[in-house]
Amino acid sequence: MPFSLKGKTALVTGSGRGIGRAIALKLAEAGAGVMLSDIDRVPMMETGEMIDGAGGTARALPGDVTAPEFPQKLVDATVAGFGSIDIIVNNAGYTWDNVIQKMTDEQFQAMLDIHLVAPFRVMRAASGWIRQTAKKETAEGRRVMRR
Repeated sequence: MPFSLKGKTALVTGSGRGIGRAIALKLAEAGAGVMLSDIDRVPMMETGEMIDGAGGTARALPGDVTAPEFPQKLVDATVAGFGSIDIIVNNAGYTWDNVIQKMTDEQFQAMLDIHLVAPFRVMRAASGWIRQTAKKETAEGRRVMRR
């Protein structure tokens, strides 16, 4: 029996290229609807076209996950577009390679923001919907796995 994510929704940050694109394509191939997000609109839309062209379902919201208000906007758009969130892949990131004695506080903070703060904000934004939905599902005697 092939692996199936039919009926599931995945949100993938940093899905315009590289690992994020590969993850989004594999999730769609397994049947998940995929919400794409990337700071670079053009490659993100290319990922969406690849998913749509292969018969999958993708929606997209370009933006900066380090902007304080964007994670909530992204989660809201995912729920509005797909009706759920079952999988969250906090993939957005980059590196600012430098030796420690030459790295500025601003460079270090940028690394913390993209790799720690943004994923925290995305998960926090999704937590209200996930908790509320899980309570409802439990009351109905259903158990839905989310990651």
